[in-house]
Amino acid sequence: MDFEELLEYLDLENGAQFEYFEAMADLVECEEYIEPEAIYALFDQADKTMIEELINDYFEDILDGLPENSGEIFSLLHQIEMSFKGMVSNIQDKDDLRKFADEFYRFINWYSHESEVELTPLGEGIAYCSNVRDAITAARLEKLGGEKYRYDFENSLDYELDSYVMSFADLVNAENENEGRITYSPEDGEPGDDYMQ
Repeated sequence: MDFEELLEYLDLENGAQFEYFEAMADLVECEEYIEPEAIYALFDQADKTMIEELINDYFEDILDGLPENSGEIFSLLHQIEMSFKGMVSNIQDKDDLRKFADEFYRFINWYSHESEVELTPLGEGIAYCSNVRDAITAARLEKLGGEKYRYDFENSLDYELDSYVMSFADLVNAENENEGRITYSPEDGEPGDDYMQ
């Protein structure tokens, strides 16, 4: 879908109205193909501080929805969140915005379309593959009494993160938000390490 179709899908008159959690969720979880230029145009019109807040809220929601014992995919999604927040906070020009929009486009395709998660019913049933988005939906339903699965995210862990810049103040804020734990620091070199402070 192009920009005008995307606005209609998100029920927005323009990108400046991109300020609600539901709009972010609909964007990331869209079943249809969204043109990269449409995502760029949306973020170009949206308030950058609001984009960062929506990223924070959306990732908090999906991280809470993960099944138990999902350490590696939790760590990866948290790293993606930190990367996006770092990129948004450092947008200075159109090139920075383009890089962020392109990375977000890549994330949407991975999260809602290309990723592979194997779900194996703990009762009777045949294992099947889904994307990360649908696996998290299944985990949410499981917590509400739905069918129970074993989740294998291994084939979804090959998502490559681009380097990004975060200020020390941003890292301190991230530490405070995680109750004294820094889950990922760009200086660590190895993603997924936890450091108790």
